[in-house]
Amino acid sequence: MSKGASELIVCPHCDVLHRDVTLGRHEVAACVACGRVLGRHRSLSVDQLLALTLAAALLFVIASAYPLMSVEIGGMHTEATIWGAAWLMLSGWAAWPGVVIAITMLLVPLLQIALLIWILMFVRLGHRAPGSRALLVALHWSRPWSMTEVFLLGAVVAIVKLSGWVHIVPGMGIWALASLTVLLTIFSLVDVRSWWALSQIEA
Repeated sequence: MSKGASELIVCPHCDVLHRDVTLGRHEVAACVACGRVLGRHRSLSVDQLLALTLAAALLFVIASAYPLMSVEIGGMHTEATIWGAAWLMLSGWAAWPGVVIAITMLLVPLLQIALLIWILMFVRLGHRAPGSRALLVALHWSRPWSMTEVFLLGAVVAIVKLSGWVHIVPGMGIWALASLTVLLTIFSLVDVRSWWALSQIEA
């Protein structure tokens, strides 16, 4: 979605022009031609977004460092982490799936969180973040590649399926990953237009 100097918004799906309007609480702007959502009211303040982003950074560290689950079988104890799963696949026959896990579960979420912290810290200080245009483009294009919810669903299914065969204890990492998925979902609900407008104004 792009916005011109005449305060017009172009629908990214059908290219119909719309005049920009200020949205009230809980209001959503939709294209008059195709009905796609063009923008939503941003209900979270800069301080709230920054706090959620810092919380997401902490949860990312916990989800990456701590085990997702612990498995006990035949007197042996094994712990599974995101890094461990990716590394095990990379060093075995499933190299490409390991690369996908490393990118979608580690690199992309880390990139998104780092970009948001960089942008919001400057906005909080009342300045425009250096390189904000390129950073917002990168944030927009990285959204589809963050698949924490898919990995979380797979981990939950694995815990449920294996619990009937071996003793499995969910680790701290799985709870941190679940919380991180919720926060990333909240960030995804903030449309690109709102991030752009936020990065251009003083907090």
